[in-house]
Amino acid sequence: MMERHNIPPIRTGALTLLLALAAICLAVLAVLSLTTAQADLSLAEKALDRFSQDAALENEGQQWLAELDAALAAGQDTAALGQTGEDGAVTVTLTGEAGRTLTIAALPTPQVPGRYTLTRWQYGQEWDFDQGPQLWDGSF
Repeated sequence: MMERHNIPPIRTGALTLLLALAAICLAVLAVLSLTTAQADLSLAEKALDRFSQDAALENEGQQWLAELDAALAAGQDTAALGQTGEDGAVTVTLTGEAGRTLTIAALPTPQVPGRYTLTRWQYGQEWDFDQGPQLWDGSF
């Protein structure tokens, strides 16, 4: 006759709870990782759009400088190329997409005809402070 061994049953209650908790934690981490990846993609696309706008303005600014070079080399009046300030600097503001601007100021050098010194090369952005989110109105 065969002898029966009394083997206690495996208790899976605590192990099941531990595995369920680990699965929930991994699912939450996966959702957070996906959300972070989507936010990074959105930010990268915005940065790419801004850089391409700046590159277009840079190209337009270089074309303006080429026109200034040609006018100075020919001895022409540079007033038609932009505003002339009190110091004689020729200033132009180029406007791109989404309100991006590039302001360039070039001061012709009297010592060397046909040459100039760049005194300003500045990017800007139109900003309406009233359009932003209201974070705190100052009241308690």
